Amino acid sequence: MTQIRAAILAGDELRSGGAELIDAWDKNSGTRLWVDIQDPDEATLEPLLEERFLFHELASEDSLSATTLPKYDPFAAYDFFIFRAVDIDLEEHGSQTIKLAAFLGENFLFTIHREQMTAIDEVRERLGSDKRLLANGPDFLLYAIVDHMVDAHFPVLDKLEECVDTLQDTIFLDARPFHLDELLHLKRDANVLRRQSLPQRELLNQISRGDTQFVQQKHLIYYRDVYDHMFRISETIDVLRDTLSGAMEAYLSVVANRTNEIMRVLTVFSAILLPLTLIAGIYGMNFEYMPELHWLHGYPFALGVMAFTGLMLFGYFRRRGWVARPDDPQKGTSLRNERRP
Repeated sequence: MTQIRAAILAGDELRSGGAELIDAWDKNSGTRLWVDIQDPDEATLEPLLEERFLFHELASEDSLSATTLPKYDPFAAYDFFIFRAVDIDLEEHGSQTIKLAAFLGENFLFTIHREQMTAIDEVRERLGSDKRLLANGPDFLLYAIVDHMVDAHFPVLDKLEECVDTLQDTIFLDARPFHLDELLHLKRDANVLRRQSLPQRELLNQISRGDTQFVQQKHLIYYRDVYDHMFRISETIDVLRDTLSGAMEAYLSVVANRTNEIMRVLTVFSAILLPLTLIAGIYGMNFEYMPELHWLHGYPFALGVMAFTGLMLFGYFRRRGWVARPDDPQKGTSLRNERRP
């Protein structure tokens, strides 16, 4: 259901309410208006934005689209922006971003979003005790909202870095198949952040350079600060993606080394059993005239030959380093470190 919240600042008087305040606002009176629309539909936005405020129909459509990337479009009487806020659950890996559309004019600001946004709620709460947010101009109010949205990236990135570091340590200790699944999920989260952060960084850079119409010159320094934060966030995301790629390579390397170790042990035991099978095969032949066939100690002699052969081969493999000792710190190392005879 569409929810419309509005605030009007006339001099020192701040009035908060719903859609009825829009009718009480006069754009020529010098009063300043902030309208926040949550979960909008076309039937509500079209008469309000396109017919009453004469916003362009393409901008109105973009404000409803859920997939629009951060962007800036200038119009004669207003600036149109699309920003993105993060909404990532690292435990359930529900990676997504929330879109915020903003129409910024000389004395009005319209913000449009589908989901509830913490940044909007916090700024609205602050506005009740700090009228300067709107008194400084709608562009300063927009800065306060975008600043909250950008800063929300930092705790997410900190938690993401912590998850990656913990996962790396666990992989080197005991790599398991579910670790690879977790790495892939974390990489997807990082890719979602990167896909939205790069165009948003360019958008904030464009605003901080003064390329927009309705952001006052004196407020550009605030947008430059937000751009600096967004730049650090983008760099951190790139580092995280490289770290995740390295962790995946480390996982595959650990699993490959473990597989090689297992295959080496199996090969050694197969090599030991091969001559024993040969001896058993020879003594199992049913020829009438065979040495030791009617010998009283033939059976223990054959077992002794097998045991002696197996022990000799095992000792030889161990001395070559193909079977590591239980307390050998070099267990599982490459065969290039083996001792030559």
